[in-house]
Amino acid sequence: MHDSCSFGIPGACGTSVASGVGRAWLTAACVAAVMLCTLTACAGPSSGNPDSEGTEGTMETAGGYDLNAHYAAELRQARRTLQDDGADFAVGILEDGVITQSELAELNDHVLQCLGDLGHDTDSITMGELGEISARPPSGASQAESAAWGGTFNQDVKTCSTRDGARTIWQLASAAEINPDNDGKDVRQIIIDCYVKQGLVSESYSIDDYERDSRAGTGPFDAGKRADAGFRQKVEACG
Repeated sequence: MHDSCSFGIPGACGTSVASGVGRAWLTAACVAAVMLCTLTACAGPSSGNPDSEGTEGTMETAGGYDLNAHYAAELRQARRTLQDDGADFAVGILEDGVITQSELAELNDHVLQCLGDLGHDTDSITMGELGEISARPPSGASQAESAAWGGTFNQDVKTCSTRDGARTIWQLASAAEINPDNDGKDVRQIIIDCYVKQGLVSESYSIDDYERDSRAGTGPFDAGKRADAGFRQKVEACG
């Protein structure tokens, strides 16, 4: 039996907690799905260096994600937002318009430290490069205790992912990975198309279905289904 709660991140997937052995999870794809509208009010694709004209670049480099070519408008908006929020560490990451693996790792360390400072056992928390978070409730916790833990963890993830601007960095990097050309296609549809190819959903599966399932923890976001390694591998292949 699973209880469900939201991580509180716009458009994000749910948290699933089971008695004693539950897990909380959030995929990078869920975060990226609303990234463009979040940062640019759905202004559409962009091009050009945010600081100079005519700069060409590739989206994904050997060391990370270059946002200068196809995510210039989003990059400018993110810088302004992070500066207004006083998120100096994240502002520094975006200074050159490239988000590197080492910067993502350091950012995730900040988030883990924040969660630890709020009383969570960081040994029970696993983080992916782009902010995917998986955690276990305290050992021996009852179903009610696990549910209460899930609610607290939910809020604390929201707090820690915004404190140093981590959520914005994850959104940019995830969007760049899923839709490198920023061609205006709804990222959710890109993910759905992949789900269809993987046989996870039918061809009639819509964006409304995706939104419903991501909020309710059903369909491709069902934690019970994701416990199956094969199912989880197919989901993760889509972002």
